[in-house]
Amino acid sequence: MKNFSKFFILATIFIFVFIYSSINVSAQEEEPPVREKIIENTFIQYTWRLVTRTGTPVCTVVINHEGFPSGQETLAGCNEAWMNLFPTPTVIATGTPTPQPTATPININQLFLDTYWVFVSSEEVTLVTKVTIPDMIININAPGLPVNAPYVIIKAIEPYSEYQITRIAGTVNDQPFECFSDQCIVPLLYDSQIRFWAESSFGDQTKVITAIVRIYVSNNFYNVRVTSIDQLLGFTDSCREIWRETAFGESPAWVVFPESPDILATFDKLHYLAGKLILHRFVDASTCPSGGLFANGAPNACGLEVVEDAMFAWQNRFDPIIWSSAREAGIPPIFIKSIIKQESQFWPENARYIYEEYGFTQINELGADVALRWNEDLKNQICSGLLFDCDKSFVSMNAFEQAMLRGGLIQSIDAYCPACENMVNLAIAEQSIAITGQVIKSNCSQANYIVKNLELKPTITDMWKFTILSYHGGYYCLENSLEEVKRKGLEPNWANVSANLVCPEARTYVDSVWDNLSNFQLHYAPQPTLAPEQLEPSGQSDLVQLPPTPTPTQTPTPQTYLSSGKINVYLYVDTNMNFVMDEDELVNNANILVEFSNGTTKTVTVNNGEAIIEYENQFKDSDVKITVIEIYQSSQVRIPESGELFTILRIPPPELPGLLP
Repeated sequence: MKNFSKFFILATIFIFVFIYSSINVSAQEEEPPVREKIIENTFIQYTWRLVTRTGTPVCTVVINHEGFPSGQETLAGCNEAWMNLFPTPTVIATGTPTPQPTATPININQLFLDTYWVFVSSEEVTLVTKVTIPDMIININAPGLPVNAPYVIIKAIEPYSEYQITRIAGTVNDQPFECFSDQCIVPLLYDSQIRFWAESSFGDQTKVITAIVRIYVSNNFYNVRVTSIDQLLGFTDSCREIWRETAFGESPAWVVFPESPDILATFDKLHYLAGKLILHRFVDASTCPSGGLFANGAPNACGLEVVEDAMFAWQNRFDPIIWSSAREAGIPPIFIKSIIKQESQFWPENARYIYEEYGFTQINELGADVALRWNEDLKNQICSGLLFDCDKSFVSMNAFEQAMLRGGLIQSIDAYCPACENMVNLAIAEQSIAITGQVIKSNCSQANYIVKNLELKPTITDMWKFTILSYHGGYYCLENSLEEVKRKGLEPNWANVSANLVCPEARTYVDSVWDNLSNFQLHYAPQPTLAPEQLEPSGQSDLVQLPPTPTPTQTPTPQTYLSSGKINVYLYVDTNMNFVMDEDELVNNANILVEFSNGTTKTVTVNNGEAIIEYENQFKDSDVKITVIEIYQSSQVRIPESGELFTILRIPPPELPGLLP
């Protein structure tokens, strides 16, 4: 009987050890799958052939939109072929070569006069892009206040919305526990060593985290503290590393990496976002007057009240992927979230102010060029699905290859999807956030190159502001402004650059983003206080959140509306460079600033290529300055005797930066 008892005890121990070992093997020894996903984007590809008037084929151009190829697409596809037909003299260079902008054919206008387009074919093409899915996030928290019974909360987040956390498991002082949820409340008896991990429906799991938890009693309540945790967030400020030899000083207070995405939560009243959620039927506002919207798409008072919860949830639904993308790119997550708020209020819609802009951060062809020029990893990611030879750097590629990669990057962030529910492809929208981090990092490199080339020494804070200027205004906006500051012998700080901007309207953008960054408040939700009978590790308990912080409403600056005369401004982007205002080149939503000689100003929005400015009491023959705000292009006219004036503003295709090292 004694032998049987010994055998039973040994068998029981063996079974427990086997179960415990199985949990540990599951957590440590299985090779996790690579967190990658294939994104397929299907579109129609059109092939056109450019032919001379004598019938000689010049080149073939492949595009992914209806209509004729644009001027930039033609130059990219036909530059070399056209130069072969009309060779230019070779210039013998002396001395050290310097980077130069990409050359364009001398007889560009003649190109369109002497040729015509022949349609070749159209076919459905699927662009396949392999993207890396951000790692799962797992963290452990103690209740922030004294509690009736000791416990900790383990929470896991799957950043990619297509997958979910399926299980949290681990051990408390070698005793196993598990919860089939993304949150697990784990009761404690005394000081404990807790080992834990999370599993995802993707088929992988996090690494095993070890934490030490201490418990002490005070005034008949338990106080719980997590005194150590071996989880390393692994965040490096990439921009500070890039600026190591260029800038000096300390980083701004917002350059931090919070331990959890929850801390990034914001509760801003974003009217543009609210209107989009109603318009695209994410929220039903049919009980409100006019369906909750004014004629201009903004929410009325009823619509704003109905959409409030969804508006708060939407602006925070992307926080996990912002957090993960920030860690991957080495960019503070507060910066990424503030840029998204500034550009799109978290609504991933395309727009056209001057040039086509896409996604959360409204990236256009110029922004894509910066990103690919300075980020080799991003270049390789985009290139792998488009070109055969991806070994060359972006600056070493020909114009056609560069145009293909710019187009591929823009395709990868274009979340507009007429066939999708609510017309938004959320998978692509989420993917674009990772690219946003890389684009910001590229602008840090571009700002560093310009500052270093001019032999300037700004502070880290000023470098961040220069990076915002580079992101919004582009290469030449930053470079030419810094050159002006240097020419005047001024210190290279934002105050001096701001006062000497060659693109003065960018000042408001930089200051607005900086205000958002400086005023960003990390959100710490209080932990729940639970009684002992509630401490079952079921993972079903909900955390309490703080009420939303009201956002002050800005009072719009009153505008002076003029009468007794009109200035009719017509605005177009001459994409085919034929110096003719074609119908598909008309600009929408750009802003025109009009400055009269008596100091009166007015800003109007371009609609279908036209802006009408009414005025009164202006002297005949007095000067009027007309500026396209988004690109800082100005023209001067005079008030005519008739009182009515017509002027056409032609905008050339975007000027891409020169070949940089």
